[in-house]
Amino acid sequence: MKVISLSKKKFQKLEPLVLSRDVLSTEARLYQFSYHGQEKVFKHLFYKSGVVFANKLYTIEMLDTHKAYLPESFYIPDSFITLNGNVEGFTVPKKQGVTLSVVLNDQRVKIKEQLYFLKKVGEILEQMEVIRKYTLLDDLFLNDLHESNFIVDFDNQSLGVVDLDSCKIGTNQAFPARYLTDDALLNNVVSKYKINDKETMGYVIANRNSDLYCYNIMVMNYLYGENMNRMDISEFYAYLNYLEDIGIHKDLLLCFEGLVLSKENKNPVRYLDSLTEQNVYRAKKMVYRKVKSRNKM
Repeated sequence: MKVISLSKKKFQKLEPLVLSRDVLSTEARLYQFSYHGQEKVFKHLFYKSGVVFANKLYTIEMLDTHKAYLPESFYIPDSFITLNGNVEGFTVPKKQGVTLSVVLNDQRVKIKEQLYFLKKVGEILEQMEVIRKYTLLDDLFLNDLHESNFIVDFDNQSLGVVDLDSCKIGTNQAFPARYLTDDALLNNVVSKYKINDKETMGYVIANRNSDLYCYNIMVMNYLYGENMNRMDISEFYAYLNYLEDIGIHKDLLLCFEGLVLSKENKNPVRYLDSLTEQNVYRAKKMVYRKVKSRNKM
């Protein structure tokens, strides 16, 4: 993998990358970086030694080694940055656009278009199923799969995947993930999800079930209008009953319910076309709570 040596003077002149409010960077400071006329993002890591750092470097090397197998939508780290001979972080090609989180929460974007990009996530997961089946990468999973790790390019109607340095690949260790936590809904059926016994790493070891858990949670978050990942199990079932009452497709509901049952999770992508504008409006938390309150009277 390419190594770019940076002088202290040039490093001090780097401009921070302006992030939208929905993006939280807990493991690195992000900078704008230009190299031979190409715009990139420099991730300056906070931890530059120890097991966590070694795990990060291994993950990046594996992505580079197997990049020929990876989807075009993946924005893969392309060089290490060194300062005084020490690896300080790495660069990633800069993706133009806005995060999927912004798109899904922007009322100016049509529901049809929001669902189009939400479906793109499911299609990427289907691509990864094929990669695992027909290439050497039989242990490739996104892991930290959430709305802010996808970038929407409206001009090209495309969706890019970023923050791949936290993916599951090869024999790397689990990285922390937004929706894979010890207070998430998934803990209602821990026999299905691979809980990690190493406290310094992520809570769940990523696999097909964990990726599909995160994607289903993304779809439910979109419908509900808020994060459902930590919802109480009884409230979760009450909301599913409500979704059934407003006409949400039965197979889509089975995907949601399956998250907390001891069976394999399903990709809901093929059922998103069944959602109508009325479904989406009526599924929002505010409407659900009003209906629920009225029914108690």
